[in-house]
Formats: sequence, structure tokens, C-alpha cells
Amino acid sequence: MVHLVRTSTILKDWEKAWKVWSGLAEHVKKEYKEVKDSYFLTNIAGPTDQVHWVVVFDSLADEERFAMKVYEDKAYFKGMSESQGLVSSPVDRLYRRE
Repeated sequence: MVHLVRTSTILKDWEKAWKVWSGLAEHVKKEYKEVKDSYFLTNIAGPTDQVHWVVVFDSLADEERFAMKVYEDKAYFKGMSESQGLVSSPVDRLYRRE
């Protein structure tokens, strides 16, 4: 399994940021067959204003297909645009589950 983890810091209006990102998480889970799961992790310790969006795939090839398709997804880009100013620019990391 491959996990895309997109990490951002919530800058302001936690509720609005959470609503926008939650909508994005549900959208990719519903619209992309490559996505096996889409959920959030928040820090218990450390920076408590960080949010980690986890998108799960069966393989790196599935993640790559998702990455190529998302560039043409107007709903996805609308949500990402709405999150500007609410969250910091995301940092993406890919992990594999051993």
C-alpha cells in the first residue's frame, strides 16, 4: 500500500479549513477508483495546528494515475483554491506500508 500524506498548518478559521479539506477528502474517495481511503490525522503532541490528509492507494502506479487525473479535476482545484489563506502550502510525502 502507498500512502500520500499531505501536511499543512491551519493558519486561521479552523472550521472553514476543515470543511473545505473534508469536502476534498470525500470527493477524491468518491470520484477516484484508485483511492482506497482518504482521511485525516491530527497531532496529539507537537504542533497541534497541523493537519495530515492521508490518501491510500494499492500501488505507486495507482497514486501516479490519481496525480495525473487530478490536474483536470475542476472540483478538486476549486477546493484547493478555497483553502488558500486558511492553510499553509501543503507538503506532500509518499510512504509505503511494509
